[in-house]
Amino acid sequence: MPFSSNRREFLVQVGAAAVGAALGGPALAQTSKPMAERPRPRVVVGRDEALAKGEPAEHAEPIRKLLDAAMQRLTGASDAAAAWRTFFQPANRIGIKVNTLGYSTHPVVVDAIVAGLRAAGVPAENILIWDRFDSELVRAKFRLNKSTTGVRCFGTDADRVGRGYQEQVETNGRIGSCFSRIVAEQVDTLICVPVLKDHNLAGVSLGMKNFYGAIHNPNKYHDHNCDPYVADVVSHRFIAPKWRLTVVDAVRGQYQAGPGRSPEYFWPFGGLVVGADFVAVDAVAADLLEAKRRDAGLPTLADENRPCRHIATAGARGLGEADLKRIERVEV
Repeated sequence: MPFSSNRREFLVQVGAAAVGAALGGPALAQTSKPMAERPRPRVVVGRDEALAKGEPAEHAEPIRKLLDAAMQRLTGASDAAAAWRTFFQPANRIGIKVNTLGYSTHPVVVDAIVAGLRAAGVPAENILIWDRFDSELVRAKFRLNKSTTGVRCFGTDADRVGRGYQEQVETNGRIGSCFSRIVAEQVDTLICVPVLKDHNLAGVSLGMKNFYGAIHNPNKYHDHNCDPYVADVVSHRFIAPKWRLTVVDAVRGQYQAGPGRSPEYFWPFGGLVVGADFVAVDAVAADLLEAKRRDAGLPTLADENRPCRHIATAGARGLGEADLKRIERVEV
């Protein structure tokens, strides 16, 4: 029987719902329950002092071990491979959405994610690392691979591979957009790998904001601190039902003057922030940034007229948990 796109999308949603129900993940699994009755989502904050020294690329093995430990704490699995299998199966076509605009996701963090997926039995050919443009991926030191073998890596603009954006405009909220064919057609499961960084309008640029890289016109979505536009984008059927895991690259953070690179505000946090509930992960990561700003003697984001409104909006819509008091924060 032909495997139609509608049937595939249905199975993806069922799988994501099962994961969400088990781990207190996004509201796809729990929209029938009032927020107060939902289980507390778990967000794991992993740190290793060694990662704060030298260059991130020098710490491939410690980063891999830290990520595996975080996955085990997130899932309660007895070993790392079992933890990864909680979310991912060999048949999944997995898109790893990195952030290569300004201060970029470190390839060494993505390498650790790929290692986890491979340990779970996901074929290399089913893994795609992507963002908007080939040129930005190259500048962030990702190695492009547009072949049919191995872990692939390319931008939405890649010739004959990413194939650009869909022609039809999708309206989900106040503005319409064409979505990347990668997220719309080529993957059925998403891992988001943002950077722990500041944003001059939205307050922070974390997991949810990272998916502005999936639409053709993100410039239309920045009024009112990007709110409610971030929630509009991520609640779309091409994103929320497919989104299984967020791994915030916090090996180095940037707590001011983002999203562009401002080395004077780099922060050797030396860690990762990992979770299944993408709203909860953003809430915890934003709290870490606010604490760093406070320690540095900077005003709060709200005092600078750029509060993280979009996180609260996503929580209010039932996309996940935005209330820090209802999030189980675990450290490793």
